[in-house]
Amino acid sequence: MKIAITGTPGTGKSTVGEILSKRLGIPLYNLSELIKEKGLYTEFDEKRDAYVVDVDKLREFFKGKENFIAEGLVAHYIPADLIVVLRARPEVIVKRLKPRGYSEEKLKENAEAERLAVIATEVFESNSNWKIAHIDTTNRTPEEVAELIERALKGEEVFDEVDWLEDETDCY
Repeated sequence: MKIAITGTPGTGKSTVGEILSKRLGIPLYNLSELIKEKGLYTEFDEKRDAYVVDVDKLREFFKGKENFIAEGLVAHYIPADLIVVLRARPEVIVKRLKPRGYSEEKLKENAEAERLAVIATEVFESNSNWKIAHIDTTNRTPEEVAELIERALKGEEVFDEVDWLEDETDCY
């Protein structure tokens, strides 16, 4: 079973991935750590304070692995049995990221990326033949989100309608 959990920072990928890994008894890969440790990047972008992922190297790392959960911003680039897109209201993203020491610029960038559904759009445009679960984590516990993912793995359709574009709340 190959599960990829993606979404804007602050949507709950790491927490939900840990819960699922324990419940399902399969390894969890935190892609941010893995990319740094294994050199799966082309460069470090100083302005964005982020590694530029080498997607080919990332895919190569997972080639031949049968059971795993990969969680991270770029998880949707890894072929998987289920791609999970986690979403949360932009103001919730900001609230979750502030204690992590994100700069105002990064808070704003991530809130806007969520408002514009950047990750979800990438997933829907590039993985049309894969099974996708689309989950709003705003008012759910990580355990509830993990339960929804388990239901999706059993074949149930798990797809929340999410649209933050109409929300004019200033969250920065």
